[in-house]
Amino acid sequence: MNTFLIPIGIAVAALAASLHHRNAARHAAADQARLRAEQATAVTTLAGVQARIDNTAKNLAEASRELTAARAELRTASEAALQARVEPDPATEGAWPSNRPYFYLPKHILSDIGFAVLTSDGEPTTECLALLGMTPSEQADLRQAWADLRFQLQELQLRSAERIPEANPEADPNRRAVRFRLSSLTNEIPILRDQLQSSLTKSLGSTRAQLLQPDLEERLRELNGPYSDLDLVVTYRAERAAEGDVHHFLQFEAGDSRRTQLFVGTLHANPEKKGDDGLTFPIGPQSPLWNYRHLFGDQPLLSPP
Repeated sequence: MNTFLIPIGIAVAALAASLHHRNAARHAAADQARLRAEQATAVTTLAGVQARIDNTAKNLAEASRELTAARAELRTASEAALQARVEPDPATEGAWPSNRPYFYLPKHILSDIGFAVLTSDGEPTTECLALLGMTPSEQADLRQAWADLRFQLQELQLRSAERIPEANPEADPNRRAVRFRLSSLTNEIPILRDQLQSSLTKSLGSTRAQLLQPDLEERLRELNGPYSDLDLVVTYRAERAAEGDVHHFLQFEAGDSRRTQLFVGTLHANPEKKGDDGLTFPIGPQSPLWNYRHLFGDQPLLSPP
């Protein structure tokens, strides 16, 4: 009986081995098919990426050629413009005519020249008069337009001014200060600026009015203090030193803790003492106090003993 079972066992083992081999073959074929599909997908994706890279490189090369061409055109145009630019020529317009006290310059040159329009006391400067060729009536119009602006601004400042006590109110015979809080006038300043520009355009023409505008706007900002866009406290302060000289200062404090102090000058105890810091009263246009005399007057807060 055992002899009979041995062949059966061998046959069963052979059958199991055959079945296992067939299953392994099927799995291998499935894996191979999946890998081939993934490979095909990867090849297709790679081909798409390579096509985009090639297209990008082509576009980049084309843009580079266009940029090179544009630079060449710009260089050619710039060279032509420089050659065509007309500069003052002494033989034609740069020499003083014998029958006139002036000569004409191209307007594009005037816009590149930096010059002060007004002196400290509101008079048109010699440079302004010469460069813009103003007649006496035009000079008077410029002078009056600026005086009107200053008057209106000072009126606005006086209306908004609020007298406030000193930060250290203790009485000190050698120290005195006057303080005002001023509003920023952010709504009023543009109106004043437009009124000035309109007045100058009417009397001088749009071209000359535009040439004057940058310097006058800077002067307007100075008239309204160093922090023209903020409410500020302005203080006029005097301090008497041990030797008797009295130093005067203007101080501006903004609400964001910014602070600027200007030295007005020194009132010397010895009248014969001279120096660059010497201060005389009543004050003149060169004094930093000149633009604020409507608030503080034009006399010293303290005098030497």
